[in-house]
Amino acid sequence: MRAHAKSDTHIRRSEAELLAPFYSVMADECTDISTIEELSLCFCWEENGEPVEHFFDTIPLKKTDAASIYTTLTDWFKQKGIQPTKLVGMGFDGAATFSGVRTGVQARLKKNSPRALYVHCHCHLLQLACVQAANHTPGIEHVYKTLLTLWKFFHYSPKRAEHLKSVQRVLDLPELKVTKPSDTRWLAHEQCVKAVKKSYASIVIALETFYEQTHEPEALGLNKALSKKSTVMAIYLLDFVLPQVAKLSRCLQAEKLDLTAISGLVDSTLQTLHESLLPAANWVLELLDAQDELQAIAIIDSESITSFQDKVAKPFVTDLKENISRRFSSQDIVASFSIFDSSKLPQKDSPDLSSYGDEFLGVLEDHYGKELAAKSVEGEEFTVPALVSSDIRTEWVTFRRYITTRPKEDNTKLLMELATNSMLVQMFPHLSDLAKVCLSIPVGTASVERSFSQMKMIKTRLRSRLGEQNLPDENSNRNA
Repeated sequence: MRAHAKSDTHIRRSEAELLAPFYSVMADECTDISTIEELSLCFCWEENGEPVEHFFDTIPLKKTDAASIYTTLTDWFKQKGIQPTKLVGMGFDGAATFSGVRTGVQARLKKNSPRALYVHCHCHLLQLACVQAANHTPGIEHVYKTLLTLWKFFHYSPKRAEHLKSVQRVLDLPELKVTKPSDTRWLAHEQCVKAVKKSYASIVIALETFYEQTHEPEALGLNKALSKKSTVMAIYLLDFVLPQVAKLSRCLQAEKLDLTAISGLVDSTLQTLHESLLPAANWVLELLDAQDELQAIAIIDSESITSFQDKVAKPFVTDLKENISRRFSSQDIVASFSIFDSSKLPQKDSPDLSSYGDEFLGVLEDHYGKELAAKSVEGEEFTVPALVSSDIRTEWVTFRRYITTRPKEDNTKLLMELATNSMLVQMFPHLSDLAKVCLSIPVGTASVERSFSQMKMIKTRLRSRLGEQNLPDENSNRNA
């Protein structure tokens, strides 16, 4: 009873926080240790000029189709007294159940909240780009399959794992184990490649000596695969490329990140990836420096590296860059919020300043500047009033001039000032509302994924009968 009372208090406090002008919902479902489908709910809103993400509740699901999840969400909103008309964003993964444009959860919620924008989790988008680029490059796809086989070889056999450790101890190397590469788990391939590269010599020797002792064909096959020049070069290439992507992924998982920062982060990552194609790229120089260590495994000369760059590295990196660019550059309403990215503002004397942001502002005005028809959960039709008026264009002309009169370092927190500075709120009321909307729309669903991790730490095999009424309280305490 005490735990349940705490949970009620927490929910009431969170509901009060959702009295903010706008909010977004983030949700996903997973199966817990009791094979119960749980829907995790997190919300995002603007507070003191910053985006705030907060875990709210876990709800057991009897069915996992879009209609059932939608009904569960709307019933929860109604029970807690949360107004659907204030919903401005929905953060889900790309599964059709949530993202379907006709019958998905986001499509159903838009009927009640027509201004709500669906945001495909950017971390999921990045992972999909990496996997697709690898699958399109045979040289990289083969290495990924080899890494998965290598992980299984050691993971499912304590005898083999101990043999690897003994070889590492003899060579006076760190006792590292091969981590699992996964197409769905963020950053999994980066961690796997890093571990394999650090233990490359010991892994090859362990496979060779294990085959001599046991004559297992799988050990021989893996040894031959890892001893190929192409595999060695691919590992060094991936150890340069994947950490750059991983840095971007970690940035996209930050709770205080807003939509305006995405394009700059993506552009800098694409530029770094392009550097991996240079003849004297860092991974190439590192590979050449490691010749003494690698010569017992494979002799790699300049001609081999040039051939690998042309046949594997260039197609893979080019495909990866194109995948990321395509998935992150959609010219929709979400992308239009980039007008608040002060780093893209032309110089004060530039002729481009007079038209900067006009096109994107038109997109925002078209969505937020007119009345929209909506339908309540009960089926009653109503009209959602416009959020901004045509005065926003006059505000924008004055505002972009105002920004150029300030030192650049003062514009780093432009959205925060627009949302909180009383002078700017009074002078640019419509732009201030758009800034609050932008800060209330999530970049990804990392908070939801973290809630699943916390739930699995709480609801273990020994606590498998833990009721859902206690999960919000436990999860919230860990979130605090």
